[in-house]
Amino acid sequence: MLKKPIALAVGNFDGVHLGHQHLLKTLVLKAREKNLVPSVLTFDPHPLEVLEKESAPCMIYTIEERKEYIYKLGVENIFVINFTKEFSNISARDFIKDYVYEKLNTKLLIVGYDWRYGAKREGEFELAKEMGEMLGFEVIPSEPYKVDGHIVSSTLIRRLLKEAKFEDVKKYLGREYTIKRPVVRGKGLGSKIGFPTANISDTSNMCLKEGVYAVKVGNYLGVANYGKRPTVEYTNQNILEVHIIDFNGDLTDNILSITFLGFLREEKKFNSIEDLKVQIKTDIETAKSLFSNKSV
Repeated sequence: MLKKPIALAVGNFDGVHLGHQHLLKTLVLKAREKNLVPSVLTFDPHPLEVLEKESAPCMIYTIEERKEYIYKLGVENIFVINFTKEFSNISARDFIKDYVYEKLNTKLLIVGYDWRYGAKREGEFELAKEMGEMLGFEVIPSEPYKVDGHIVSSTLIRRLLKEAKFEDVKKYLGREYTIKRPVVRGKGLGSKIGFPTANISDTSNMCLKEGVYAVKVGNYLGVANYGKRPTVEYTNQNILEVHIIDFNGDLTDNILSITFLGFLREEKKFNSIEDLKVQIKTDIETAKSLFSNKSV
């Protein structure tokens, strides 16, 4: 058991969107009022990745990106459970008693309006509240958070990302959609055709449709391709590659902050490398004309 008692929120928090932010800000406020440590318990990978992989959602953020956004809200502890099939068999009552109460020394538990937990998602708010009363901790709900009449949810944001509606995504996230991920060494195929690209790690399951995007990388404008590279070298999994306009340098092993500005076109297979090069030049000019005012 932790020495200092905590106020706890439990969830995946994929997106750390305005709804999550509302819950977590409430958590931090209540924790300060009661002299508790504001803390989050989350899971990695997403439970459906383990239980029903074919139904698992695309990933808005990596666990590290989620943690960074959560810490910015004033949360002091983030506990990450490695979600396994074995863990999924823990009953709702045992999860509350063994993890929430005994291991973490929870004195206040704040949960989302639709929270489910335990084997077969058998647990809900009323059970948590009942057990809290029995064990000696408070349980309070967080009501759904709405923007323009819409309940803000990760499901909504995933759909908007897939539709490349980045202004709407910004409205519900409360910020531009930005990922921060390492560059991995590729085969230099982009450099060979005159447009060097940075290959971004951990991008096979992003909530993006295959195609070409205008992006911002630091203070630079860029174009990014998300897909299987059908013209240069076909891959089985989607890959995010970024060409940074007017930049020269080796970015391998760097961590890039990439903000998505807009969708330029669908990914397609070109008849030749020359046709691809012509199209990339057009993509760059289109990005410059549409988004140059966002490049700094």
